[in-house]
Amino acid sequence: MDNWGDSRINQEVLFLEAWYETGRRSRITTTNGVFYSPDSPLILIDKAAMLFAFPIGGCTKATRHNLKTREKNILLFSHCGLAAYPTHTPSQLGCVWIFNHPYKLEAVSSIKTRIIYERFGITKEVDASIHNLFKQQKRLHDLFF
Repeated sequence: MDNWGDSRINQEVLFLEAWYETGRRSRITTTNGVFYSPDSPLILIDKAAMLFAFPIGGCTKATRHNLKTREKNILLFSHCGLAAYPTHTPSQLGCVWIFNHPYKLEAVSSIKTRIIYERFGITKEVDASIHNLFKQQKRLHDLFF
């Protein structure tokens, strides 16, 4: 668990979450392990040039921040095929950005879901219903295929 040297979001990122520890504002889980950054998740997403979005409705604050627009959007993607969506609005403490890697979803409760990255042996429980995450996963899948 090292500091994320160049604070860049890339194809190895599985999910990104806010982290509240001295000198660490983001926790970045990648295919190669867990890293921390002094930048917030929105700043990291902005640095990744994830400036394109689809108007579908739902969580809007991140794209409003990046695009400086009031349009409702939820899926962010970059020109290099990097895509992500938030589990909640970024202002909520439990917001986790899920990136476009194959994963399975498992309901833990009506408001909690486990994300399973079998290929990498990584799991993450998020405070979001499995129904909402399935909708987001489908939208992300429809974006690319």
